[in-house]
This record gives sequence, C-alpha cells and structure tokens, in this order.
Amino acid sequence: MLTRRPATAALVGWTFLVWTTRIRNIWTDDALTTGEQWGRTALAGSFTLLAVVVLAGRWQRATWPAPAVQALAAWTTVVWIVRAVGIATADHDAGFVAVHLVLAVVSIALAALAVREGRRRPAPLEPAQA
Repeated sequence: MLTRRPATAALVGWTFLVWTTRIRNIWTDDALTTGEQWGRTALAGSFTLLAVVVLAGRWQRATWPAPAVQALAAWTTVVWIVRAVGIATADHDAGFVAVHLVLAVVSIALAALAVREGRRRPAPLEPAQA
C-alpha cells in the first residue's frame, strides 16, 4: 500500500488537501461566473481523479500505479508552474502571492520525490487480499 511509498502517499494526501478542498471554495465564491466555476472545478477534479487512480492502484497493488504517479506528478508540475507565474505577475497582494508560491513549491517538490521514489525501488507485487 502507500505506507511503502511515503512520498507518493504525501503527494496524494497533499493533492486531496489542496485541490479537492478547493472545489467547495469555488462554488461558494460569488465573484465567479458559473462558467468559471465549472472550469475551475474541472481543473480541481482532474487532480482529484488522478489522486484517486494512484490511491486505487497502490491499494490493489496493481502493476500500473507508476505511470499514474508520473501522470499526477507531471500534471502537478505543469499546472503549478503556469499558476505560479500567473499569480506572481498578476495584481495580487503579497500575502496571496506568497501562499500560492509556497503551495507551488511544496507541490512540485512532492511530485519530484514521488517520481524519484518510484524509480529508486520498484513496488513489490503482492496479490490483493480479499
């Protein structure tokens, strides 16, 4: 399970914390149009879905979680680089920028550690218990 992959577990947990909890914030933000809410929900949902796929694969001790971890890590890295640049160059107050840059750095670091962890020692293949 994920206990043998602490960096992967941390990335999945962090993803749920950052992105899944964001969905409620999106739908309670009166400044967003319905279209903006759906677009932002789709982005947050993409992270949630990838995290669920990684979690399910590790739980079942399947042979396919490594590509799922790589996909989650790549998506995390790309989105946070784009978001960090956009947030840092937009007209936001310093506190907002600082918080989001910390989120970006932590997210990218966890993504890199999870990929490195997967390359360093392959996951043992054990049959799932019924």
